[in-house]
Amino acid sequence: MGLEDRHPDILQNIEFAIVNIYRDDPSLRDIDVIKALEALISHIQRLAIGRESAQPELPPPSEAVFDAVVGILEFRSGLDEEAEEDTTQRRPRFSRALRKTTQEDIYLACLRKIHKSAKRRNRERGAQGYLEFVSNHIL
Repeated sequence: MGLEDRHPDILQNIEFAIVNIYRDDPSLRDIDVIKALEALISHIQRLAIGRESAQPELPPPSEAVFDAVVGILEFRSGLDEEAEEDTTQRRPRFSRALRKTTQEDIYLACLRKIHKSAKRRNRERGAQGYLEFVSNHIL
């Protein structure tokens, strides 16, 4: 069981944000979502190592997805931080085996799983294959 599989709530929150954008803009395509997910993965990776991460240059449909997912993750971060109350300590990068799993690790695992799913559904079902699939599973 992967890290992302232990957090179906986060997967659902991210996909809910994506589906809401799709329902508001039915012209949204899988490629727009895939670009947004790639930018999100890069964004979270930069934050995880303590670097600034500026808003990426994305086309408007991808930017809408990016902003919606960032909003969800920021909201969740606030909730998760209240629950953890500073129990997570950053360890040097070389002690990975001793390092505690961080929020960023969880978010990255979830984003990568959704990215992989979007690419697969797009390849199998066409330009909106992922969006059609996921919108049938999110209320």
